[in-house]
Amino acid sequence: MSKEQIKVYLYRNGCQTYPKNEKGQKILEKEEKTEVNQEAEMSKNICRLDGNHIFLSVLRDDEEAVGLYAKWMSDETTCVFIGHAHSVVDITRMPGWISDHSVMRMGIVLKETDTLIGYCHIDHRTEDMSAWLSINIGEKSARGKGIGTEVVQILLRYCFMVLGVYSIHLDVLETNTPAIKCYEKAGFRISGRYRGHCYYMRNHYDWLHMDILYDEYLKICQ
Repeated sequence: MSKEQIKVYLYRNGCQTYPKNEKGQKILEKEEKTEVNQEAEMSKNICRLDGNHIFLSVLRDDEEAVGLYAKWMSDETTCVFIGHAHSVVDITRMPGWISDHSVMRMGIVLKETDTLIGYCHIDHRTEDMSAWLSINIGEKSARGKGIGTEVVQILLRYCFMVLGVYSIHLDVLETNTPAIKCYEKAGFRISGRYRGHCYYMRNHYDWLHMDILYDEYLKICQ
């Protein structure tokens, strides 16, 4: 077991402690700060994550891809389901969205045809060893074919086994039954509810918070 793996093991099992300042914030030594920065840089520069039928890769920035991102983000139904405020996206602002590395964004691509069908992102929060996910299968013809399940499996494996997070979170609209079933199949549990948080077509709907812990993920993998 490498030094880094030992650190992750100790932290996850409550054996690793860190000095804290007067505000209770963890104080990282110079070496540990360097490791955190290197990990963040690695997560931003990921090249490709492979599944059986799809792969995730850095966002394309060609004209066709930029047009697709803008189209998917401007679709009202899609925006409601993934929790984005609906608006017609200004395509001239897309390069800034693509180059924004505050979260790790990746394109979802079909292996067989090399077709871009959506995107996803990981918001990796090193301070509490968590990650927040968002997935958008933009091409409606690609929905209902198990692709979402495969995307989730790839992201879980990467977040838990490479980034070393302890918990993974996401939010989903209560009426998005296919997505909820997909997440539950992957091991997520409903752990919270934002009542009436979404207003759509003159009705209020609940947002569900779902999460999965590292220990739960290991049991699924056995």
